[in-house]
Amino acid sequence: MVAAPDGLITFVNAATETLLGYGAGEVVGKAITVLVPPQPGRRADPVKWLARWAAEPDLEQSRFLDLTARRRDGREMPVEVRVREGRIGDRQRYFITVRDNTARRQEQVALKDSNLRAARILMVAEDAIVSIDADQRIILFNLAAEQMFGYRAEEVLGQPLTMLIPPQARATHTGYVESFRDSKQASRMMSERSEVRGCRRSGESFPLEATITKVMAAGALTYTAHLRDVTERNRARDKLQESERRVRAVFDHAAEAIALLTPDGAIVEINRAGEALTTSDHPLIGAPLWEAPWLGVDLAVGPMAAEGLQAAIRAAASGKATQMAVELVKDGKPLPIDVRLTPIADADGRVVYVLVEGRFDP
Repeated sequence: MVAAPDGLITFVNAATETLLGYGAGEVVGKAITVLVPPQPGRRADPVKWLARWAAEPDLEQSRFLDLTARRRDGREMPVEVRVREGRIGDRQRYFITVRDNTARRQEQVALKDSNLRAARILMVAEDAIVSIDADQRIILFNLAAEQMFGYRAEEVLGQPLTMLIPPQARATHTGYVESFRDSKQASRMMSERSEVRGCRRSGESFPLEATITKVMAAGALTYTAHLRDVTERNRARDKLQESERRVRAVFDHAAEAIALLTPDGAIVEINRAGEALTTSDHPLIGAPLWEAPWLGVDLAVGPMAAEGLQAAIRAAASGKATQMAVELVKDGKPLPIDVRLTPIADADGRVVYVLVEGRFDP
């Protein structure tokens, strides 16, 4: 459409008639406010902004001139407006382009809602989430991150990421991020290179499990790290490892012979006292217990016959504790041994191992 400096419409084309539902004769000579009424919440009316925006470039106009037009049937419609000043003969005129902005406005609302939902999810996520820009300055810091590091979000936003990293690791960490920037990977477990540690507000250093993701959006590179404090998990792991070391020490140094078998009798573990009762230099792990070369005994004919041992293992594998007395020969002297076979079941009651204990009976 074309308007005079006083806001009176001097021309509308066929597309304007179709878009807004007015015939040209109904609006030519009328104020532009017939088609674009004063906007709620905006001080300037449509007539006043004609002169203001006519000289602005399209980029500036696109940021501000999303207005609401009114159709002939009274229905309001979001529109995108561009204004240019020109002349027809010696008359000053404003040339106004109007486009239906309904679809784009709906897309913007949907995008805003989507971003809002995503932001809310990030803010209440169980993991600490920290995002940084290309300069490694913090741009997002969720509630879990506040609890983990002891800072409020407003204290860290815009600050360098290094404030969350122990001093001795800051130089190398910056290099890791730059290396990740130049790689083709979209995400990476940060612990692939070395242990990752964070630094609380108190100065305490603590271990982290971290995954970092990079995203290029609107020409800007951002990194987002999902972080978990694994202090308690590491303590539990260390405690378990220490417990396993103690059990292993007891197992290996026990005076009685101890072996752990599969339900079909293959040796899984055997301690030093158990190995001392054999004469073989070959590995025993994985071999059936009855095939071990026991001291001075031929299992085919001796008092610890293979058939009897297999029967005792089958009984234990079925869930029945079994005991038997055997006699080996060491240095030409009888060596009586009391053998106990105990089933070991899992949480479902299924026997997964058979524990064999050999106590010497002097």
